[in-house]
Amino acid sequence: MARVLERRIPMKVKSFADSIIPAIAVIFCFALTSNAQLTHQQKLNDFRSLVGLYNKQYAPYDWKVQAFDFDLLQLQPWLEQVSASHDDLEFYDVCVRYVASLQDSHDEFILPSGYEVYLPITADIYDGRVLIDFIDRTALDPQTYPFQVGDELLSVDGKAVGDWIVDLRPYAANGHGNPVTEDRLAVATILDRYQGYYPYAGKVRAGDEATLVVRSQNGTTAAYKMTWQAVGPYLPLDQQGPVPNPGGKPFNKKTAFALSPVQRPMRQLGQAESNPWGIWTGESSTSEETPVAKGFEKLQRLQDFSAWEPDHVVAGSLFPFSSHFPAFAPPPGFKLRLGAKSTDEFVSGTFPVGNSLVGFIRIPSFSPLSQSNALKQFQAETSFFQANTSGLVIDLMSNGGGNICYANTLVGYLYPQPYQAIPIKLRATKLWLLRLESLLNLEQSSGRPQSDIDLVKGMIDEVQHAFGESRGLTEPLPIYAPVGSCNSGSGLFYQPAKDAQGHNIAFTKPILLLTDNFSVSAAEMFAATLQDLSRVSVYGVRTDGGGGNVVEYDETLGPYAEGNVRITQSIAVRNQLISTPGLPSAPYVENIGIQPDFPAEFNTRDNLLTGGQPFVNGFRQVIGNLINGAP
Repeated sequence: MARVLERRIPMKVKSFADSIIPAIAVIFCFALTSNAQLTHQQKLNDFRSLVGLYNKQYAPYDWKVQAFDFDLLQLQPWLEQVSASHDDLEFYDVCVRYVASLQDSHDEFILPSGYEVYLPITADIYDGRVLIDFIDRTALDPQTYPFQVGDELLSVDGKAVGDWIVDLRPYAANGHGNPVTEDRLAVATILDRYQGYYPYAGKVRAGDEATLVVRSQNGTTAAYKMTWQAVGPYLPLDQQGPVPNPGGKPFNKKTAFALSPVQRPMRQLGQAESNPWGIWTGESSTSEETPVAKGFEKLQRLQDFSAWEPDHVVAGSLFPFSSHFPAFAPPPGFKLRLGAKSTDEFVSGTFPVGNSLVGFIRIPSFSPLSQSNALKQFQAETSFFQANTSGLVIDLMSNGGGNICYANTLVGYLYPQPYQAIPIKLRATKLWLLRLESLLNLEQSSGRPQSDIDLVKGMIDEVQHAFGESRGLTEPLPIYAPVGSCNSGSGLFYQPAKDAQGHNIAFTKPILLLTDNFSVSAAEMFAATLQDLSRVSVYGVRTDGGGGNVVEYDETLGPYAEGNVRITQSIAVRNQLISTPGLPSAPYVENIGIQPDFPAEFNTRDNLLTGGQPFVNGFRQVIGNLINGAP
């Protein structure tokens, strides 16, 4: 399916103030809406707050101008849209599209609504076509709905899926950094309308009917009607006012998602039912808070490298991240080690390749339920693999990221020499300066070595220098060094993992990383660190392209609209220039993502219908060649 690109007309504006002031004259032409709607003055004020927040906090500003010719301060077209908005939903839509135009996987405008309706199927893009990849047979009887997994979805409610994709791209939260990721999440939005992402989700009410046209694999085309289902008790947001919004039509919820005792997205329910891996499918263990040293609480905001997750489990494929289930069936001869217990943070095991035994471990996210438990398990597994296997496959597919410090620590179990974390350029603000000054105070008061104190002083000096510049961005800073915000030791270098006797226990044999479009943020930083150390090979496709820490601002759009935003406040800088089609060469993860050494597309019809057999055969061959020293 050809991707239709939107072209933007650059408009040079001298400054943020120059953009705002001419619009004030427009206010006098505004007519007030009903009492339940925001006034045009309130919308204008809140939009100015949104722009001001990005102007102050957003780090990759210059990169977005260079890569996409998008200047977030070219405001006149956006102000005109705010002026023309007739109601609150249209205003929210302007805000969502404004932030989406940054083409940043981390940055979203989130509406104050949990309302969600969905259809009991999921679909994705395979071989350039939108194919059905899950059907909830508790809701869709095969006699009435005879279509199958692998059939092609052609249209919904009379609109071709290609047109839906173009229209829904701005609402593809967590995917704007990579055009392929964005289109795949737009497909998810066709069938699952979550109003936190999509302002007009409330236009569809529970109990409404949708008409889908499906082409079967034998070429037959047919139309089907099915009912939109609701998630939870959430009311649709129609306006930002004092009057509650009406709910949808009453109906009996009989879908697997609604009836499941363990809440999972529909596709994961299907994986749990077939469960060829034999992993735990019950309730997860209780999450454990990771202790934070006193004084480091505020620096924690620099550690978040993750996709944004709704407050409730979404029904469809809007949040395709961090599942324990691998996307593919196990390799032939696979023997499970971790994954069968609720406390297992990973899925691991071994499988044969020729005369060799290969280790496998899936890292579902870098936000484990318990970091201490996860580190113990990862150490035990890598020690076992070092003693008993000839190579290792690490599955990072659909890893939604998480804590960068935890990710940096895991690298030490895979690299047997001292190593540095990837530095970041930081958007210089007084708040970050204050936090680094607090770190310096902690270093001095706890008797740290002078070399550590000097490192922190150097970072403070660089932030101060950048703060004196317009939208100042620092030079690359070792924020995630052991002496930095991670508070994991001394100096610039992490040390390889050691056992209780001080022996180096890092895995030393060939490693193959598996990636896809939904490998994001901390997963990409983990992969980039190992790739820059020439320690791993990467098999799969270009990743999502989320290359900086992200900070969420709750209800800070303005005093009226109550929206949340997430803002990228840094940009990671690798030790080499990376090239990808359509973007300038740059040493960034942002937008560029991780480039595979062995390109392999998982989203094909053959993989969909065979449990990923061609993909599995491919990585088995590659790891076998790496073990044998073949190119």
